[in-house]
Amino acid sequence: MPDDTEVENEEIAHLLVVDDSRLMRRAIGKILGKEYRITEAADGEEAWSTLQEIDDIRVIFSDLSMPNLDGFGLLDRIRQSDDPAINELPVIIITGAEDDDETKHKALQNGASDFISKPFESVQLRTRAKTHVQLNQTHKKLTETTSELEKQATTDRLTGLSNKKYFDSRIVKDLSYAKRHRGELTLVLLEINEFHRLFLKRGKEVADDILKRVANISCAETRNEDTLARIGLAKLAFILPSANRVGAKKLADRVSEQLNELDVNFNIGIAATDINNTTSTDDIINLAEDHLQTAISQPGNSIVIDEIVTKLTPLNSLPDIDTAIRLSGSAEAERLQPYLAVLLNKLLPLLKLCNKKLGLDIDDAISKIEKRLKK
Repeated sequence: MPDDTEVENEEIAHLLVVDDSRLMRRAIGKILGKEYRITEAADGEEAWSTLQEIDDIRVIFSDLSMPNLDGFGLLDRIRQSDDPAINELPVIIITGAEDDDETKHKALQNGASDFISKPFESVQLRTRAKTHVQLNQTHKKLTETTSELEKQATTDRLTGLSNKKYFDSRIVKDLSYAKRHRGELTLVLLEINEFHRLFLKRGKEVADDILKRVANISCAETRNEDTLARIGLAKLAFILPSANRVGAKKLADRVSEQLNELDVNFNIGIAATDINNTTSTDDIINLAEDHLQTAISQPGNSIVIDEIVTKLTPLNSLPDIDTAIRLSGSAEAERLQPYLAVLLNKLLPLLKLCNKKLGLDIDDAISKIEKRLKK
């Protein structure tokens, strides 16, 4: 557990002093070192490397004339950085007698926050440091607050998924990207059947729990670039950039397998269509909705893509081994999903005998199967 000294050190603002003069760096460090943590850099390149490695720098003091990378080059890199924690840092330029108004104007154009002239007084240096540290901390808090508010505004509170508002804006962006790069975009809609009846029959707590579990299962199957949103009472939408019908179908199958184990009644509609300059978000959403409604009209759990219905209706009871073997090699194999663990357990003694008598050397595999079946 950290002591009070460590906590205080963590709260002390961290400054970066960049100057090719060791004497100048030491002078600034001597004035500011009692109030702030100081890191030194002898030129712009060293300062840039420091900014990549240290993420708590609050203010930068930088000279202009330096070898390797001067102050202008450092300013340019900082302001062009993709990392807001770097490109929004206050940079105070240390100017000398040789620096005229034109030089200062150029520094301002490159993104300088303030200036301090050599030789500087200790009070002047402390004032600049205190002002910009406070401004940086205020800006950071405002940014964090804004980010949290934006997240809350676009997040479904129950499931933690994106909400309808975010879905509407995201699909526009993803479609625009697909058009520019002649890529693919697929939309998958998943709806839990008769959720309102489940809500009335089993109560809000149970219904909410089922919805959250469906959301967690669905979320686990998405990629980083995908968007998963709750867009209705019991309806989820997957926006899949650069995904075709094959990839979308595989995702739907993986989610379906787990939802069958969860004993949830659901249907899935997939819109996988060619994207061209005239394609609109309404085209994609309406197609997915049409396919979802087709799936809902089918008995049992179904996936519909391109008007093709994939029925996932499980068997009503545990099949015998012969029936299971026959179904496993057919298009109806998915109907066995609820009974796979029981069937495998029945076959395990036979598998062990085959391993022993035929020398299959699959002891590790059998051990893994036994552990999995015990879960």
